[in-house]
Amino acid sequence: MNRFSAAMTAVAAAALLSACASNNDSKTAAPAAAAKTEAKGPATPVGGHGHNAFMGGYDANRDGVVTRDEYDTLRKERFVAADTNKDGWLSEDEYVAEFEGRLKAQYAAAGKKPDQQYEGSIKQAHVRFHILDTNKDGKLSIEEEIDIANKTFKNADRNGDGVVNAADMAGQ
Repeated sequence: MNRFSAAMTAVAAAALLSACASNNDSKTAAPAAAAKTEAKGPATPVGGHGHNAFMGGYDANRDGVVTRDEYDTLRKERFVAADTNKDGWLSEDEYVAEFEGRLKAQYAAAGKKPDQQYEGSIKQAHVRFHILDTNKDGKLSIEEEIDIANKTFKNADRNGDGVVNAADMAGQ
């Protein structure tokens, strides 16, 4: 894998991890077996903080484990999808539009209409963009995406075993 591909993988992950649409941070963890379903792709919440939000957003195969490869692949897909003009970086509009698309889908699946929480989530996406754009050039670069992806995965992998699963909930 070349540097650009590796960077794009990490960028996709970081650009959207920071989504804070909801905080689904329960203090109990379901066993990995209970997490298995036929569903493919990330479930809700679109964003949030805590173990359950991380698992909901990145456990694409619903096996109760998020590997680094699974995480990076999904983040890359999100970054590439958000980069609508294919210039290799995300503008604030591209970043927020990708997040809003996922948030709208989450609301539609729940039979909900946009509300105050929805509007707050969109405002927070604009704030997140400016936090992630560490060099303040108005562009979320691959390097900035990789940096946040690395930090976010490391933070979620509390026991340092290279995967995020129920064991990382211990002591929460």
